[in-house]
Amino acid sequence: MGKIVKRLLLLLIVMLLLLGGALWWLISYIAPDEQLDLSYAPIDVKGKALDMVKNLKPELVLTETDIDHLIKQNLKSEYGNGEAGSSAIMLRKDVRLDGARFELEKNRLVAHLNVTYKERLPAALEAVYALEWQSPNIVLRPHALSLKKSSLPLTMLDTIIIPLDLPAHDVVTVRDVQFENDRIRIGFKLQFSL
Repeated sequence: MGKIVKRLLLLLIVMLLLLGGALWWLISYIAPDEQLDLSYAPIDVKGKALDMVKNLKPELVLTETDIDHLIKQNLKSEYGNGEAGSSAIMLRKDVRLDGARFELEKNRLVAHLNVTYKERLPAALEAVYALEWQSPNIVLRPHALSLKKSSLPLTMLDTIIIPLDLPAHDVVTVRDVQFENDRIRIGFKLQFSL
């Protein structure tokens, strides 16, 4: 009888070690690979557009960096305190956004997100959004969400609306919007009233 108890105890210890090792591997696998933050520099889209009008150049170019800062600014004002800085924000119950980096790929935006679940489990997510123009906003519609290479349900993502503070319609109107690999070009039609 003593041999059977020793073998069961040994089997239990081995199973616990294997389970602990598997759990450690899973946690290290989903952990973020790069350090990201939510810091941004405020972007004055209206000022850029008015400079464009002064120079009689009917086009506003928002670079990938501008878009990154605009999205972070929008997330901070919608979910956080709205101040420039690097503190994390709560997106949903038990999900905290610790950092993000955004890349433009034609009419798609790829979001690299560092999140923490229930204050304990850090993870790296990749979200893909379709870019749309709905004057005067850029709209990000969820297209895909993954944890490493495993797909997650799109219901975890919300549509994001990024308002652009453009000059009044009596000065300029948007003629067209082109989504390019690393920038967004907004073509204007200048309105001159005499």
